Parts: sequence; structure tokens; C-alpha cells
Amino acid sequence: MELQVEQVLKFCPDAVVQAVGKLPVGQQGKLEEIRLRAGQAVTIGIDGREWVLKNADQPIVADAEMLKQLVNRASGFSTYAVTDMLRSGYLIVPGGHRIGVCGTLQPNRSMVDISSANIRIARQITGFAEKALNLLWANPRSTLILGPPGCGKTTLLREMIRQLSDRFHYRMGVVDERREIAGSVGGAAQLQVGRYTDVLSGAGKSEGIELLLRGMNPQWIAVDEITASADVQAMMHASYCGVQMLATAHADGREDLQRRPMYRQLLELRLFANLIVLDRHKQMTCERLNNECD
Repeated sequence: MELQVEQVLKFCPDAVVQAVGKLPVGQQGKLEEIRLRAGQAVTIGIDGREWVLKNADQPIVADAEMLKQLVNRASGFSTYAVTDMLRSGYLIVPGGHRIGVCGTLQPNRSMVDISSANIRIARQITGFAEKALNLLWANPRSTLILGPPGCGKTTLLREMIRQLSDRFHYRMGVVDERREIAGSVGGAAQLQVGRYTDVLSGAGKSEGIELLLRGMNPQWIAVDEITASADVQAMMHASYCGVQMLATAHADGREDLQRRPMYRQLLELRLFANLIVLDRHKQMTCERLNNECD
């Protein structure tokens, strides 16, 4: 069984462990998610689709006890120790795997009555970013990665961070707000992001950029999913300090980028010099921006 699958099964209810263990090796290797919803059949995600997970040809129905068991195991039987992550709706476990949770969010922001969980299996994919890296080798300036959800933007971002660090020897700073880039546990990155890379986990992008600028003297700063005007302003501040940015955004291409006011601002401010676009089939196109907005 694949190591990554073994790592997540350590936290899963016994019935789920048994059922996944019976899956063909080819399916195990493609496993992306395991979802538990109270009162519903457990499902697995393969190639972007959900399938009911069965044990002895019978669906496994999740219940509150199974969800409690999952969270207890994932937190080392100390949910207090992971309160901050639970408030944000997820847990990160060794291997960089992410367990998203839903339930009742209390006024004090604590998460109780867990009703569903999504175990996302993290895999390190390397050696596929040559086209993007050739662009940066010729033009080592701020680069924006665009694409729809699920097309591999974060995977590409991680690999570019690793290569810019290990291969190009840049000092990289990473704002890993939701711990999806490095998957740090106990301060140690679970996924490879390069030997010259400093990772700040849990901070918002705008705050994290400022903290890295003050303390780590980065040459590049990487962030995942630009979502707010404050992120754009912080990136502009970094650019004024001579730091290059590597970032992702949800858009189907440059035209889609220009239709959205906040993203259009990225072009108007001439923040990025390179554009990498991933489509729904994970095909990549790279181009230099002429720094002009139509």
C-alpha cells in the first residue's frame, strides 16, 4: 500500500481502514479523498468523483462516534492542542495530509458536534514544472498562476517553490495560511519546499507577507489563492522592497482575470511579469505579460 494512504489510514475508523485495504492497488494509488458524513455512506474521491466505499459489498455508514474517533486520533487525543486549526475548519496530520471538518461553530469559535470530515491525501509530485521554470529562468520576475479549482495550482506552486529554492538558490518565503503548501506539523514541513525556504504557517496572506519582509529577508514570497484587496496591497509593498511574488488565483485565463475587479487590479498595478495558466485538464500555458491592461 502506498505510504501516503497508510499515513491517513492511521487516523481512520477501523471499518474504513479495512475497506480501503481491500481496494485494488491501482485505485489506492489514485485515492484523493475519504469523506465521512454523519448518517451517510462513507465515500472516496478518485479522479475528481465520489464513490461509495463498501466493505463486504455493504456501504459503510458514518456516525458521530466514527467522526469523534477520527478527530481524536488526528489530534493525538488532545483536541485542545489543535483548537486553533479546528476553528479554521481543518486539521493537518503528519505527512501533510489535511482533514477538513464541519460541525457547529460556537460563539467562541470552537468547533463542536463534528458532522462531516474530508480527509485529503497529500502527494508530492515533482519534476513536471519545466515549462514554467524555463519561463522564470529567462525572466525571473513575479509570476501569477491561474486556473479553475482542482486543476493543480497548489501542486504547481509547491514544485516551483522547491525548484526556485533548490535549483535556482533563491531565498524563498512562503505564507502557508491553510498549511496546504508545506503541510507543516510541529514546525516541520511535511512536503518538500526547498532547503532555502522559510515557511510561515497559519498567518493570513497580508499579515504573513509583512512578517516575512520584516524578519526573513526573502528574495521571493509565495502565497496561495489571492482572495482580498489587502493581499494585493501587501504584495505591492513587497514589490517595492524588491521582492518577487509567486501566487495563485482562481480564474480560467487572462480574459477571466480582467473581468474581475480585484484581479484586474493585478494587471493595472503591473505587479506580475509572467502568467501561467492551467486549464481543467491540467494543461499548462506560459506567457510574459506586457504589463498593460486592455
